[in-house]
Amino acid sequence: MELSLLWSCRSWGHMNLSVPGLFSPSAVRQNAVHLTRKLKLGRTDRLDRLARRAGKLWSTVAKWHWRFVDRQGYWLSKGQAQKMYCKGFDGLHSQSAQAVADSFYDSLQSWRKKRENGDYEGLRPPYKQKRYFKVQWKSAAIQLRDDGVLRLSNGRGNNPVLIDWPSEKEPKRVEIGWDGDQYELRCQYNVEEDGEPKGTKSLF
Repeated sequence: MELSLLWSCRSWGHMNLSVPGLFSPSAVRQNAVHLTRKLKLGRTDRLDRLARRAGKLWSTVAKWHWRFVDRQGYWLSKGQAQKMYCKGFDGLHSQSAQAVADSFYDSLQSWRKKRENGDYEGLRPPYKQKRYFKVQWKSAAIQLRDDGVLRLSNGRGNNPVLIDWPSEKEPKRVEIGWDGDQYELRCQYNVEEDGEPKGTKSLF
């Protein structure tokens, strides 16, 4: 049976977006290229399991990256780590697994740049194990169905995440992460796709 995280948001065009737990004006983050919409999801065992799988993969990538550094003086590249540890990782879509490695190497690159600039006092590289980590989906794993349900694939043989999504436009990237109190869905749209001026995109 597919996991279902469904809300009664069909009439989103008339609902109060400031209602706690639904969308609010402050839940929209906009920059030069993208618009992000957020939705609170609460906490479920299923989302915990997904976050733990992502955390286990982060920990694996981090552990073996630093073992190669310590024992062989060799820095694994992101592509090497993805091939060695992300390919065939059970419980996550292949692109979601790759995104975990992307996050580790983005953090590593940020640390290295600050170190090169001498601006890293007290800053440690990404090395700690993580029990939980955010789960990310790219376009190939995202489907907005005709019934308004956002389907997030977790790979062959695994139940997808299903969310009743109050928008007719399919997001390009999706992330589910912990906000300190509960899980939060973050959907990213490309502002430039419709040729609209930056800073004026309105999805709701």
